[in-house]
Amino acid sequence: MRHALMALAVAANLLPATATAGDQFDAMRARWQVKLVGAADQERSAPDVAAQLKAQSETAQRALAGMAREPDAKVLWPDVAGFNDPYPTKASAAVTASASRLVQMAQAYAAPGTPSYHDPQLGAGVAAGLDWLERHYYTAGRHEFGNWWDWQIGTPLHLLNALSLADDAVPAELRLRTLNAVNWHVPDGRYKTRKDGTLDKNWLEEGANLLDKGLVMVLSGMLGKDGARIAGGRDALALTLDFATEGNGFYRDGSYVQHTHIAYNGGYGAVALSDYARLLYILSGTDWALKDPRAPRIFQWARDGFAAVLVDGAMPDALRGRGVSRHGQTDHSVGRGMIASLAVIAEQAPPGERAELRSAIKGWMQRDRTFGASYFARPNGEGVSNIALYERGLLEQIAADPALPAAPEAQGARIYPSMDRAMLRGQGFTAVVSMFSPRISSFETGNRENLKPWWQGVGVLQLYDADQSQFDGDYWATIDPQRLPGITTDRSGKAGQAEWKKFPNTETWVGGAALGKYAAVGMAFSLHQVTGSSLHGRKSWFQLGDRVLALGSGIDGGEGPVETIVDNRRLMDAKGARLLIDGRPAANGSKAKANWAHLQDDRSGSRIGYVFPQGVPLNAERSERSGSWREVNGLTGAPGEVRDSYQVLAIPQSSPQYAYLLLPNASADETRAAARDSGVSIEANNEQASAVSLPKQDVYAANLWQAGSAPRAGKAYVWSSAPVALVTQTCGGKLQISIAEPTQRAASLELRFNHAVKDVVSLASGMTVIEKSPQLRLRIDTTGAAGASFKAEFSLNSEILR
Repeated sequence: MRHALMALAVAANLLPATATAGDQFDAMRARWQVKLVGAADQERSAPDVAAQLKAQSETAQRALAGMAREPDAKVLWPDVAGFNDPYPTKASAAVTASASRLVQMAQAYAAPGTPSYHDPQLGAGVAAGLDWLERHYYTAGRHEFGNWWDWQIGTPLHLLNALSLADDAVPAELRLRTLNAVNWHVPDGRYKTRKDGTLDKNWLEEGANLLDKGLVMVLSGMLGKDGARIAGGRDALALTLDFATEGNGFYRDGSYVQHTHIAYNGGYGAVALSDYARLLYILSGTDWALKDPRAPRIFQWARDGFAAVLVDGAMPDALRGRGVSRHGQTDHSVGRGMIASLAVIAEQAPPGERAELRSAIKGWMQRDRTFGASYFARPNGEGVSNIALYERGLLEQIAADPALPAAPEAQGARIYPSMDRAMLRGQGFTAVVSMFSPRISSFETGNRENLKPWWQGVGVLQLYDADQSQFDGDYWATIDPQRLPGITTDRSGKAGQAEWKKFPNTETWVGGAALGKYAAVGMAFSLHQVTGSSLHGRKSWFQLGDRVLALGSGIDGGEGPVETIVDNRRLMDAKGARLLIDGRPAANGSKAKANWAHLQDDRSGSRIGYVFPQGVPLNAERSERSGSWREVNGLTGAPGEVRDSYQVLAIPQSSPQYAYLLLPNASADETRAAARDSGVSIEANNEQASAVSLPKQDVYAANLWQAGSAPRAGKAYVWSSAPVALVTQTCGGKLQISIAEPTQRAASLELRFNHAVKDVVSLASGMTVIEKSPQLRLRIDTTGAAGASFKAEFSLNSEILR
């Protein structure tokens, strides 16, 4: 371990302070090699590391043995032969896949400790493959076909990594030809390149794509010893450092949006995070280091957009877009990759942010059980990890630091109004709510990926609890896509939806307000522009400490029978999992009026209580479902059949309302007791407002769907000039308030509470107190607030009006 840490420290200081420009190019390449394959003296004797290096070498040797070496060969490998596929995206993907295999060979060639280290035949194979690709497909002057991404991001990054690793095995003339090809396809990373190699200066790259192309410029400049090109890549990075207010990029609330209208912290956001990590790493200490005054925002985004959304090391599916349809890319595997990037970023962060990130990383590594005995294994403990040795060294250093505390999982509610997501965290659980609006699409489909996506953003509630593998495995290949947990559905949606199209909500009320462990989240919805259905209504989710209350109102329309999916849980033990409805086993069947239910799956460790405060008709269905990854992903999905078992709880919508209380981690006895006395009072659930209170905790939360009032204890409690979400709590002689304008259209709000206050303790910017007694009156300037919560605290008079 000590040698590994020393090697990392040396790698971090490869560039001497007095290095000349020429020295810097070579030092940067040496530093990049460390990033790709680890330092020469890094510890490699651990059994799993040795196994990883052995597997890496075997993969490379198989690639070498199977590679065509004739200059006029049609393909390099018979299993990567789709260059003439009638689907253009598959054709261009074959170019990237070939380049990717060359990187695998180059990694084994350059990695100390592998049996293939500096194997001359392997090095010659890398050179031969680079030559073939440059002559046949990736050539300066040759027009692009298929997906632009393959030509301007995927393939060039692989080629540049292969050159960096096998530089001594590649003739200078071939290196120059390869770099010329890269520079032809990516002459300026700021702009999209047309198929003929000219720049389209009307198409400015954004977000992760801009960062990817900036990295292409930096690496090609490094290898070509072109300082101006490195500077151009750095300047492309700088273009991403402004907060987005619409479209692509990072928002002030931590949201990351790509393709204009998709919540993508866990997809393109993960790419952006990785690019920031790589660019900060390679540019640090050089003449081209990032010195932009906005650079600290990278550490802010690392905290608010990534660290804040990981759940026990998993990146929630709600933030992964069409990536959920890719077999092998699970929430935990994507999360682990992001954690590795956060470890690299932490090395460049100021002391406070560095300590905070490293502490969070240590906590995630300790809690994540999905990789088996070792955090560095493959999912379910099978095979070996693909974590690069450099990142592994950083993670091992964090895990072994006795002075570094492991941060616990975050608690409380966090709302991301810029991407229509909410995270409701309680003790031992996180409920992630996916919504859509006129700004954010219900889903994304493209490149023949995510082919059954219709309901993914229409009120899905994914409950993360002790069952860390709930959404892993074959979940997205086997779950009923028209009965996702939390949605109100008529099962509409047909195959063949348009690729890359926006599928928005026509209703504007989408968002919520958060106050510590309490929150009011809501969404008015219409399926008109998603499935074409007439189904519409209003949905609310109230976090009440360690419970979540779901309310529905105004549910109407639909192309068939409508139901609300209380849960659709994948079972680890289909035979042993126990579902009780009002105390009786009932895995399948219907009950005209159910008051509570309890699901326990001992093999996964999950137990969930469900309370129906007003009694509801309830259908229970347990079944085995089959499917294939090809059915949800026509680009890379395997055709083989896979199976999983599910337990569905559904409320048939014979009325326009519903109400149910989720009790994560509750026992059956605790659920039964909560059904007798939940401590929750539903104050309203109609076209005017959905509101709830906790009388014992003096907590009140409401979604006002329109201007007007909402009641508490039978009397009007709050009035608002416009739609609003709010939470209040009275505690310790103080009143705390959180208010949000969810439509993101009103310039101001005026509110009145049937509550007198004494003094202002704190008041968010934009809030004005008009009157404190006999009623509290507030004015809020919501211009540019983008749905954010405004918070205030007041001391109270001895007599409180209700």
